[in-house]
Amino acid sequence: MADEASIPQPDFGPSKLGTKDYWDKVYDREVNNYKDHGDIGEIWFGEDSAMKMVDWVEEHYDSDKETCSVLDLGCGNGHLLLDLAELGFEDLTGIDYSPAAIELARAVATDKELDNVIRYEAVDFLAEKETLEWCTRQAASAAGSGGEQGPKKFKVLLDKGTYDAISLHQKNKRDAADAAAAAATSSSADETLDAPSESKSNKDTTVVLAEDDDNMEELADRYPKRVAAMMQDDGRLLITSCNWTQAELIQRFAQVFEYDSHLKYPTFTFGGVKGQTISSVVFKKKAASP
Repeated sequence: MADEASIPQPDFGPSKLGTKDYWDKVYDREVNNYKDHGDIGEIWFGEDSAMKMVDWVEEHYDSDKETCSVLDLGCGNGHLLLDLAELGFEDLTGIDYSPAAIELARAVATDKELDNVIRYEAVDFLAEKETLEWCTRQAASAAGSGGEQGPKKFKVLLDKGTYDAISLHQKNKRDAADAAAAAATSSSADETLDAPSESKSNKDTTVVLAEDDDNMEELADRYPKRVAAMMQDDGRLLITSCNWTQAELIQRFAQVFEYDSHLKYPTFTFGGVKGQTISSVVFKKKAASP
């Protein structure tokens, strides 16, 4: 098991790109753009990186298109799964913690008549209990029976920029604990002075957020374990990042994943060091992973 002190830490600070509020506003705007102009919105890291990921899935799982279960983590507008559906893959699921992103992805899939093979759901997969229940419902739905079902596990998991966004959240454990303590101290006084307003009591709770639970583990640190829990033992995770190098991703995921392969991009040399602006790494689960 990797020593926590040896795990690379981010050299970038928190950003609004690491908040759900930011992405809700982005996708609210893109839903309107799609309705008005038919534009599905931005493709992170460009078309080339998206096609490399799609090509990798087709190359390795072409013979299992009907049964290969693919999960897009933080699917956004759903473009990766649209491309895979057009190639003939039939068990495709996209999840995102922004309901607006899911609204957009569903609309696009419906208009392209691909909604029969793609399912989009609003899920924060870092929220453990809720995600376990969601995976169990997926298995029961696929089986089409009322019997006991274990959680569904996926063969291929794709991540294009989602881990980057999660890393930008960087919820400091001590700050989070202090905030929780302050909230607990003031809650009794608030209850006596001010009853909950109608808007607060009717707040949309469709998506349970990991950042709201009692686990003080930072979200980026939680990611590898949560993803491994949704993956088949012989499955693969293909993650594309612009914030983390290949070596950093391998180190950060070392507790539950091991390196399998990587996708190649054009390289550059700066100060005598060769690198690339995007890293796409394929991981497989370690035998002891959950």
